[in-house]
Amino acid sequence: MKSKTVIGIASYAAFAFNAMAGQPFTIADSNTSATFDPAAGQIDWLVDSANQLFTQEFYYRRSNDTRELRMDSFNLNNVGNFTIDTNPFIDTRHDAFGSLFTDNNGLEFETLFTIRGNAPGSNSAALAEQITIRNTSNAAITLSFFQFVDFDLGGDAFDDFGQIVGGNTAQQSDDDTVLSETVATPTPTIFQMGDSFDMTNMFNDSAIDNLDGTSSHSGDVAWAFQWDITLQAGGSFLISKNKNIIPTPGSLMILGSAGFFANRRRRS
Repeated sequence: MKSKTVIGIASYAAFAFNAMAGQPFTIADSNTSATFDPAAGQIDWLVDSANQLFTQEFYYRRSNDTRELRMDSFNLNNVGNFTIDTNPFIDTRHDAFGSLFTDNNGLEFETLFTIRGNAPGSNSAALAEQITIRNTSNAAITLSFFQFVDFDLGGDAFDDFGQIVGGNTAQQSDDDTVLSETVATPTPTIFQMGDSFDMTNMFNDSAIDNLDGTSSHSGDVAWAFQWDITLQAGGSFLISKNKNIIPTPGSLMILGSAGFFANRRRRS
């Protein structure tokens, strides 16, 4: 595993709520689990005990900001977090995590992550994600919103290949693992596939940055999607996307789709 420094609903069953900023929350289902830290983003994704993820973070930049800011409990008010069990008859562990962040000027970010595993030893799992951005103020808000993802498939960093297909699907592969993420709606304004170190620095420098449309990269792969948004007063913007991890054999059957997750009982 590489060593890097990142600068920096209806209730179906049991429901747990905690508004403490910075406390990690773990969700799990069958052979997979994921941990989220309101102060840092998603910090792991284990599939059959192998951690495939280095980090997933979200950034935003309002029209009057001079740089991108990470969506976390340092830059925003972390109003609350919860975990929930959406399929108690199959697995009694909490399998969904939600959070709410606000600024002091009417901007809200609500997230919901729902994890689904498969049979132990299958080395396959899925994660559905929804991000709702709201404007609760009386004036329009213009902003750019970013998703930044750094996977280390197979537990190592430097031998992956990644590409963006169709403007809304990121694909990454290692020797025996394939990852696909599809943005179901809406299509990002622009994207970038690149080196994880360079992209981490881009999001954490002191300048305004926009993605450049690069569609492939080999090595220590990371990617990002960007949405440029104008929210009218009282308006909202929903981003919905799905990630799938599978072993390499048969992988082309789901690349570019959310098929594996759709075959399970999707709740989001």
